[in-house]
Amino acid sequence: RARALIKLAKTGFKCGSGADLFHAQYDCSSWLGAKLARLQKKAATGLQQALAARQQASPATDTETLVALVDAERAHKAIQATGTEYHEQLAGIAQDVHPFSLDESQPKTAADVSSALETRAKAFEVIAKSAGITDWKGTLNKFRGQFDALALHVTFWWQFVLHSLAEAGCDPAMRDWLTCRLLPVVYWHEQMQKTKNRRQREVYRRAWQQAVAALNSDEQTANGCSTDLERWVTWAERMARNFHRSSSAVEGRNGYLSQMYHNGRGLTASRLRALTVIQNYGVRRADGTTAARRLFDREFPDLFSWLVDQMGELPLPRQRKKSAVRNPLGLAAVPS
Repeated sequence: RARALIKLAKTGFKCGSGADLFHAQYDCSSWLGAKLARLQKKAATGLQQALAARQQASPATDTETLVALVDAERAHKAIQATGTEYHEQLAGIAQDVHPFSLDESQPKTAADVSSALETRAKAFEVIAKSAGITDWKGTLNKFRGQFDALALHVTFWWQFVLHSLAEAGCDPAMRDWLTCRLLPVVYWHEQMQKTKNRRQREVYRRAWQQAVAALNSDEQTANGCSTDLERWVTWAERMARNFHRSSSAVEGRNGYLSQMYHNGRGLTASRLRALTVIQNYGVRRADGTTAARRLFDREFPDLFSWLVDQMGELPLPRQRKKSAVRNPLGLAAVPS
């Protein structure tokens, strides 16, 4: 959340500034995730110690070790349940920032997104209180301060969709069928194919199946709104691919380039040796001489040509798996 860039967007370009979803989740994870992991590890160690003490207990300490074991088991189960709830709420942040609801695939507004994120924030408050974790950095207030910026992605995307339909000259009935029936099917199929998380993929799969069922049962689908379906499916795929919630991929690339070009401390020993060879045998002055030529007063072969001769035959590329044919309407009984 660079303040200078936000100010430039709002005052210079007269537009909104959207927050990065990955960094919003990362802040919450840095606040709660590591501390909960340490508490879970501590509870597991305490449980193991209580079990060992119970096994070695004498008749005189039998009651005391039993009480300690029960308390350790209760503490371990409690912190495990808290950790599970935390992971569900953390994953729920990503599930909330979508233009459609997961249960009914109804269009969502910025207010819906902000309300759902506030529910996550309240859940984080309960988790932190139950685990005795303090928010001395104000992470929760920072998270709440990004609700409008996170919801802006949904608002902008809907403006993009409606503007595209207005240019296409769709009547209200066709527009409603596209935005409430066809577009959710294609959108959830796109999210299902894109995510690498198995649990999220299953969540998106259920949403996709529900959207397909709603599309098939809609009266307008049977009454002929599905004419020119291939064209509208292509349009819906283009709309779905243009919904972005994170810029972390670009920022990660910029960070890597920053390390490459400006941070010598991040260079490995092998890379330093390679750069030394390039500096001595590859970089040439205006007169065409290299550092090795000037030092040893003799000619050396061209570095690139020598490297090509030493490499030999390059290995063949690996055989990629055949890409599956994407069919977002796989379960839809509509004419193609």
